[in-house]
Amino acid sequence: MGFVFKKEVGAYFSTPFGFVFMGIFLLLSGLSFTIYNLVGLSGDVAGMFSLLSNLAFMVFPVLTMRLFAEERRAGTEQLLLNSRLSVTGIVLGKYFAAIFVLLCSLAVTLIYVGILIKFGYPNLGSVAASYVGFLLLSMAMIAVCTFASSLADNQVTAAIASFGLLFVLVMLNSFTRSVSIPVVTDVLGALSITTRYDEFVRGIFRPGPVCYYIAFTAVSLFLTVKNIERRRLW
Repeated sequence: MGFVFKKEVGAYFSTPFGFVFMGIFLLLSGLSFTIYNLVGLSGDVAGMFSLLSNLAFMVFPVLTMRLFAEERRAGTEQLLLNSRLSVTGIVLGKYFAAIFVLLCSLAVTLIYVGILIKFGYPNLGSVAASYVGFLLLSMAMIAVCTFASSLADNQVTAAIASFGLLFVLVMLNSFTRSVSIPVVTDVLGALSITTRYDEFVRGIFRPGPVCYYIAFTAVSLFLTVKNIERRRLW
C-alpha cells in the first residue's frame, strides 16, 4: 500500500490533477468564506462547509478520475495487478493518496479559522465539528468516486460516472423530504449521503453519523476491491 500511496501522491503533484482540484476547492471555499463570513459577518465556518458539501459532487470527480483509468490508458493495469501487491493494498493506496490531497486543501482553509479567531469569537467546538463532518463526508464521496473510477475505461467516463453517482446521492436529501412513502423514504434516507452531515454543520457530534460515513466508505471500497479482483482474473 505504501508504494502505491507514494506513487499516486507523486502523480498528483507532477500532473495538473492535484493542483486543479486544490485550485477549484480553494476557490469555492474562498468565495463561500467571503460571502458567509466577511460580507455576512458570520463567526463560524458552517456556511462555507454547507456550500462545499453541496458542490462537492462537481469537485471530487476531478480528484479521482485518473486513479484506475490512467493505469488502463498507460497499459500498466495488468502489470500492477499481477505484482506482489494485494488488490486491497492497491485500492487503499490510491484512495489514501486522494485523501492526502484533500487534507492538504483543508489545511490551507485553516487560514480562515485564524482570521475568525483574530477578528472575532468563533465557537471552536462548532468549527471542529464542521471540519470533522466535512472530512467524513468527503471520505465517503471519494470512496464512491474511487468505485466509479474502477468501473471506467477512461478518465472522461470515470469523471462522468463519479459525477452522476454523487449527484444522485446528494439530491436524495431533497427528494426524501418530499416523499412520505414509509419504506421508500427509509431506503432513500439511508442512501442520502448529505443528510447526516447537517448535524455536524449545526455543531452536533454523535457516534451515529460518524459510524454511517465510516460504513459507507468501507462498503464503497469493498465494492472497488471486488471489482478490481474481477478484472484481475480477466
